[in-house]
Amino acid sequence: MLKIRNAAIGEGKPKICVPLVSGDFEELEKECTSLEGVPLDMLEWRVDYLMNRDGFSATADLDRAYRIIRSHFPDTPLLTTVRTKGQGGVHDMAEAAYFSTLSLLLSSRWADLLDVEYGHDSMDTKILMAKAREKKIPLLMSFHSFHRALTEEEITNTLEAMASFHPDILKIAVMPETPADVAALLSAAAKRMTRFPETPVMTIAMGPLGVLTRAAGNYMGGPITFAAGKEASAPGQLTAKEMRQVLDVLYNG
Repeated sequence: MLKIRNAAIGEGKPKICVPLVSGDFEELEKECTSLEGVPLDMLEWRVDYLMNRDGFSATADLDRAYRIIRSHFPDTPLLTTVRTKGQGGVHDMAEAAYFSTLSLLLSSRWADLLDVEYGHDSMDTKILMAKAREKKIPLLMSFHSFHRALTEEEITNTLEAMASFHPDILKIAVMPETPADVAALLSAAAKRMTRFPETPVMTIAMGPLGVLTRAAGNYMGGPITFAAGKEASAPGQLTAKEMRQVLDVLYNG
């Protein structure tokens, strides 16, 4: 179990995480206002949306955006994500810019949990993770396959490769083409307890076929489930209200 502010990841109901996907400050203010009263447990701040802003200045703009978020949600656990285009993000950035942005987020403590993508330079990733441990900020290592599903063996091998970096949470998301692809993902998630008993693992099938995986629960790859607030950040997300209703039924209220 991992404790992030008031959220115990892997304990009780899966935690509903709603993305913040605004590209400017006025939009972010409105988005945060619209989420007040929405049944959520966590927020995911998608920094890559803000990076598309004209004249973006990392230190000043991220500080301003973080203050807006905290003015509305002072105690809500915040997963901070810089999603690259190759992994489904909206801002095209070089490798150096990716790591410098993550380093700034760590130095400034603009994250309760930081997303780091699997597949970047191994040494740069290890340096970043060492800095995160120094700052005592947990890391979620993520990998997305938008163009095809992965076999159960590929999912397991990818999770094992990611686990070798010793992140605090593992996340893998695939785009299924058949129900069998979803079954392979769920099977890999079910078996992960014996492989990574100490590390929460998130396994998500995107799109309409994968809706079941978003409510699968702590023991089937769903300790955190992403749900839409203003708009979805990935295909197949339910709204936070819909997800809360589903989880209330599955977890007896």
